[in-house]
Amino acid sequence: MADARALAASAAQTYSQGPLKHWMTGPLTATQLAEVKKEFQELKQKEGMRVPVRSHMDDEEYDWRFGAPPDYDLANLAYLSGKTMQHAEGSLEQVVEDLVKTWEFERSHKLDAAQHKTVDQEKFMIGHDGKKMFNNIEANQVGNYNVLLEGVAPDLWAPGQSWHDTHQNLKDAFSAFPWEILKVFSGPPTVAFSWRHWAHFTGTYKGNKGEGQLVEMFGFATATVSDTLQLQEVNVYYKPEEWLEVMQGKRPSSDMSGAKSLFGPCCPVTGLAGDCEASGSAPHA
Repeated sequence: MADARALAASAAQTYSQGPLKHWMTGPLTATQLAEVKKEFQELKQKEGMRVPVRSHMDDEEYDWRFGAPPDYDLANLAYLSGKTMQHAEGSLEQVVEDLVKTWEFERSHKLDAAQHKTVDQEKFMIGHDGKKMFNNIEANQVGNYNVLLEGVAPDLWAPGQSWHDTHQNLKDAFSAFPWEILKVFSGPPTVAFSWRHWAHFTGTYKGNKGEGQLVEMFGFATATVSDTLQLQEVNVYYKPEEWLEVMQGKRPSSDMSGAKSLFGPCCPVTGLAGDCEASGSAPHA
């Protein structure tokens, strides 16, 4: 418990403790955090933007990983400032996004897996790209990073890391690491959706210093849910190796922008359409 709590710089930077700008140092000072909170409130009021709803935070007493409930003002500001979608009120996209954000919040901050209300305690399983599926207890013990980076090459993600290790390794890279739903393709009981995860690389990772560049991660997922919208089986599909290579400075962040590393450049291979660059000859049908 002491080690986990020692990770938290503040209730607003329990995980991502990088600086706001790449020329600064992190985590945020009290003054910087106060400015963030002011900017967040002003953005909400000026643009009338909806803030994600993370449920089950204050409905009862919980055993908090960092000793207190988290403060999402910094994360919400990064989300509102950088998101690409504006989903309609009450839309399936909005419902699913709130569910996933609540699940992430519970996994990150509630120590007792039995207190996680977004999951079906008996049926919950999660994994990525055909790798090992983790049950509710296992996933909570090893943490989301280990679950979603399972089976990645050891030079990119060392196997056997503890929950503490994974967050210690990544905490200095970003000031916040927001996530959004892009599109939902099918509704309950099997929800299929695309997503985007992004941040400005303002800090450091494994000795590689960011220059404030935008790092984007895109993927797809399916989630089977109960009739009360509790998560039962979650399968995530993306390219974690490429993200880690960007973080280590082994490839440019532009490789992942616009989801082209996942879905391709979407340019005719003849290179005859607009600004698309030729990438080979078109095959004969």
